[in-house]
Amino acid sequence: MVQRIQSLSNPQLKRLKRLHSVESKHEEFLVEGTHLLTEALAVSWPLRGVYYTQQWAVDNRLLIEQIDDDVEQYLVDFNWLKQAVTTQHPDGVVTIAQLDAPVGVTGTGSLSQEARDWSLVLATDGIQDPGNAGTLLRSVVGFGANRLYLSPDSVNPVHPKFLRSTAGQWFRSPPGVAQTKGLAEHAKRMGAKVIVADMKGKSLWDLDFARPTMFVVGAEGSGVRQEIRKLADEVCAIPMEPGVESLNVAIAGTILLYEAHRQRRLA
Repeated sequence: MVQRIQSLSNPQLKRLKRLHSVESKHEEFLVEGTHLLTEALAVSWPLRGVYYTQQWAVDNRLLIEQIDDDVEQYLVDFNWLKQAVTTQHPDGVVTIAQLDAPVGVTGTGSLSQEARDWSLVLATDGIQDPGNAGTLLRSVVGFGANRLYLSPDSVNPVHPKFLRSTAGQWFRSPPGVAQTKGLAEHAKRMGAKVIVADMKGKSLWDLDFARPTMFVVGAEGSGVRQEIRKLADEVCAIPMEPGVESLNVAIAGTILLYEAHRQRRLA
C-alpha cells in the first residue's frame, strides 16, 4: 500500500537526510533517480523504501509493478523530494537500498580464495574523487574484470555521487573495500601479478597482461604508496607524447584494463 507524505517534519525525511552523510555504521544507502532504481530492480537488490512523486508514478507504472510488495512505498510532493536527495535536479524518485552489512574494511580472510576471482582486478590506493572511482568501476565491468577494490581512504563505496557516476553498474559489480597492502599480498598468493601504475615504469606495450593481474592506481599527485610499490611485480607506464605529465586516474585505469582485455582477446 502506498502511503502519502506531505509534512517536512515526517520522520521519513530525517531518515533520508541521515543517509546524505555516509557512515560506516549505516546498513542502508540512497539510490537516487530512475536509472539506478531500474538497475537495482534488474538484479533484485533488496530495497527498503521507495519515495516518488505523482507524475513519476504516472510515467513509471511498469517500474512500480516490479517493486516487491513488502517494500515501503511513499507518494511525496516534489518539494519534499528535493529535501530528501543530494542532487539539485531530482527526476522524481529516491530509494533506500539495503546493505548486507555496514560498510567496513574487508580482512584478507574474507577475500575470495578462488583463483578465477583474481584473473583481472583493479585496486585503488587513496582515490577520493567519486567521479573518478565511478568511471573506474564502469571500466571494470565494461572490460570484464572481476572486481574493483577501494582502499579505506578512497571514496566510500556507497557515496551518493559515486553510485550515480557508475551509471547503474554498481549493482552488477559492487566494489569491495580492503587495505591495499593486504589485498596485493592476497592477490599474489592467488597467482596474480601486482602491477602498479606510474609514469616512470615500463611501457604497457612491453608487459604481459594475459595472465592473472591486479592493477593498482593511486591518487593524482601522490600516486601509489611506497609500501605498495615494494610489493609490485612490475611498475607500468602508459606511453604518451613528450611534455605530458600524467593522465587522469580514471583514464589511466581504463587504459590498463582495456589493454589487458585486448591482450586476452588475442591470446
